[in-house]
Amino acid sequence: MLPSIQQNRTHNYNDTTRCFYSFQEKKLYTIEGAFQDFDNAWCVGSSHGWLVILDKRANPHLLNPISGRRIQLPLFWPVDRSIDENLRKTYIAKAILSSAPSGNYNNFVVAIIYGRLLDLSAPLELAFCKYGGTWTSLEGKHRAYSDIIFHNNQLFAFAEHGSVEVWDFKNTSFPIRTINLGRPSLGSLQDRSNILKFRSWEFSTRTYLVESLGDILFVGRVKGNFLDRQGRAVDPLSPGDEDCFPYRTMQFYIFKLNLSAKKWEKVECLPDRALFLGGNQSISLSTIDFPEFEENSIYFTDDKWDEISFKFHGFANDYGGHDNGIYSIQDKVVKPFDQFGKWRIDPPPFWIVPNPW
Repeated sequence: MLPSIQQNRTHNYNDTTRCFYSFQEKKLYTIEGAFQDFDNAWCVGSSHGWLVILDKRANPHLLNPISGRRIQLPLFWPVDRSIDENLRKTYIAKAILSSAPSGNYNNFVVAIIYGRLLDLSAPLELAFCKYGGTWTSLEGKHRAYSDIIFHNNQLFAFAEHGSVEVWDFKNTSFPIRTINLGRPSLGSLQDRSNILKFRSWEFSTRTYLVESLGDILFVGRVKGNFLDRQGRAVDPLSPGDEDCFPYRTMQFYIFKLNLSAKKWEKVECLPDRALFLGGNQSISLSTIDFPEFEENSIYFTDDKWDEISFKFHGFANDYGGHDNGIYSIQDKVVKPFDQFGKWRIDPPPFWIVPNPW
């Protein structure tokens, strides 16, 4: 899902038109009024064909942009709703669904990572809401969560330093924490050194969880915060680095969770699979079933929402919004989407698996 061409050019968030690019057909569809009645809406998640959006008053809604169906969720905002626009865009870091709403809507759960309302250094926490209920915090042990996924009615939450919690939502009024892995091993010392070699002032890392063929994968995404003309990460404050360019994804690394051994195991390749990462619930698809996608690859979108309009070092409003592409796990190289060229995409794009209901 992309903003309309006009919206992307003018950054008019009141535009309710959205574009949808089909990789299978290599065609761009435009749906006028896809966000009808939701002018200035901000999307915080994409899951099972539904979007989780915040309207201009920070009211949360579920929206199916294909069918037009919508469901209002309970308010999740702890302060005066005359809110700062940047807070509205960063307070909820990610939202996902356990399943697509159907029937009388009572069969799904929405889970979110939230926090950093007034303090950008505050840890991110978890909360959930069942249809017809209210938001309830999950009192996890680790805090500082970076990603969540639902798999088999269980919520997997990845916290800082590689800690994992699993919350079971099956047949209970309140989820039960069934697994609490405190900082599993990242494998061999060589693997660990390869991850830690990136200098924090030149690189940043974003982490994701993905369910793929029944396995839980941890995917790390390494970005150069500023690049020189040769595409190398640089310190923008160092002498000689006057000409630098916005952040870009440099590489990914993947581990598989071994629950019995309580450790992460390095994954070198994903044959016949393609991963889709961003603000959406992470997806793994078969490239045999969907041959339009490249196997052993990661398709990613820019989900650094807090820096899309960041002003730094002469970038004006153009620092973020460019970091979209395809990563070859075998060749360890990133290439841009041919379809998007070098567009700056704002508001951010989202992967969506269309659901007609």
